[in-house]
Amino acid sequence: MRRGLKQFKIEEMTVFHNYYGTTNGSKLYEDDEFSSNLKPKTCYFPRRYVLVILGFIGMFNVYAMRVNLSVAMVAMVNQTTDKNSSIHQITECPNLLPNEPQNKTIFKGDQYNWDTTAQGHILGSFFYGYIATQLPGGILSEKFGAKWLFGGGVLVTAVLSLLTPVAASWGTAAFIVVRVLEGLGEGVTFPAINFAISTWAPKIERSRLSTLIFTGNQFGNVVSMSISGVLCSTDFLGGWPSCFYVFGAIGCVWFLFWGGLIYETPASHPSISKEELFFIEQNKDEKPKEKAAIPWKSIFTSVPMWALVFAHIGHNFGFLILLTEMPTYLSSILHFDLKSNGVLSALPYIAQALTAWVASYIADKLRKSNKLSITTIRKVFNSIGLFGPAICLIGITVSGCRPELIVVLLTFAMAFNGCVYSGFNVTHVDMCPEYAGTTFAITMAISNFSGIIGPAIVGYFTSNGQTIANWSDVFYTAAGVYTVCGAIFAGFGSAELQSWGTTTEKSKTDAKPEKEMKELEVKNHR
Repeated sequence: MRRGLKQFKIEEMTVFHNYYGTTNGSKLYEDDEFSSNLKPKTCYFPRRYVLVILGFIGMFNVYAMRVNLSVAMVAMVNQTTDKNSSIHQITECPNLLPNEPQNKTIFKGDQYNWDTTAQGHILGSFFYGYIATQLPGGILSEKFGAKWLFGGGVLVTAVLSLLTPVAASWGTAAFIVVRVLEGLGEGVTFPAINFAISTWAPKIERSRLSTLIFTGNQFGNVVSMSISGVLCSTDFLGGWPSCFYVFGAIGCVWFLFWGGLIYETPASHPSISKEELFFIEQNKDEKPKEKAAIPWKSIFTSVPMWALVFAHIGHNFGFLILLTEMPTYLSSILHFDLKSNGVLSALPYIAQALTAWVASYIADKLRKSNKLSITTIRKVFNSIGLFGPAICLIGITVSGCRPELIVVLLTFAMAFNGCVYSGFNVTHVDMCPEYAGTTFAITMAISNFSGIIGPAIVGYFTSNGQTIANWSDVFYTAAGVYTVCGAIFAGFGSAELQSWGTTTEKSKTDAKPEKEMKELEVKNHR
């Protein structure tokens, strides 16, 4: 940590010295009082990293509060409701039947007689609210700022999570209403945090800071699914209701830290160092002081923007299918004991986060070196992130009843997918920092229909039985979507600053290739 902070100080002081240079042989910052403020501070923790840490925890929590219902639903439903539906179930991979748990888990808490249709409506209701507020979330974050929008979105979701057990006891309709409202609250969080990244992240750190924040999703998924299963089988806070109480409470406590430690912009932060403020301001795209009207026509007629939409669709379609349907595949086809092998179940998402961090570091280093254009960098990493999982899913279709091989392929699929965070996911900020919230909201809203369409496709293919052949059709479909969407972004995507992406004259200068800008900067300082 000490070495990292030292390197951070050296980089920032270098930028400061290069910028101010000399006048008549004397430093511009020779004034004693001013100079003393520029001396490296001991134990100074960069304020943008505070945003990253709390942003990571915030994303962790919103995802944990989203997926905990998938686990809790098993405990909430009276298992005798659909008892007869599995009598004629086809048994695949009978040699793996010994892997199934011998002792059935006993869940705690009230149970409800929800059939599969009711369960589907409850699980899907979140996405109706989630999709509805993403575009408004992007617009509002650009107009009023991201701090309170992101924080408020997490807080609303947390409070509703605390109310979930009560709503369930009132009936299916009340439960669905709460889930829709929870989706409305969470819908603003993704575009809001993306806009905060455009405000706080320097260009040469953009991939890393964005990736660190967004990989909170993977850890939220891993922790929520693991802990929720344990909580549902204990007497703590009544059994399954504890899933909603624990993560709801964490969200409320997190909001106190977010509200007290985070500021809308670096310039408004009262304790940010002059070095860090200068480093951020000199390494980000210019934003106008007065907001212009959002160029809707230019956005929706932009070819790179639509390439970005397709890239987001490809990622979300495959990711949501793997997230929501893999437990069913592993248990029904491979008779995989998810509870006893929790580490293996979490492994793909851990691999995705670790790969995302490594990829983001490499992407930022490549950008800083100017060896590749930013568009090439984004396309390379996005191609790995979408074509890689497609190949792995095809591999699963020919793996038969070999659970170890299939888990390895799933792990590699998610690991490759981690590269998209240095691909399309941060391209919104690259191509239009002024409208990063709006553009992310557009691609997110369109792509999240996958949360509704994906499970429906799985249901269609597996309607006549949980068989290897039927699941192969699911994997072929996901691989096809990955491939087509990845090819569209590789062919038509762009991470260059778009003509409609800013309204300032300064930004037109910034649109020049970074290598050219660097040469111009060196020439001016001679």
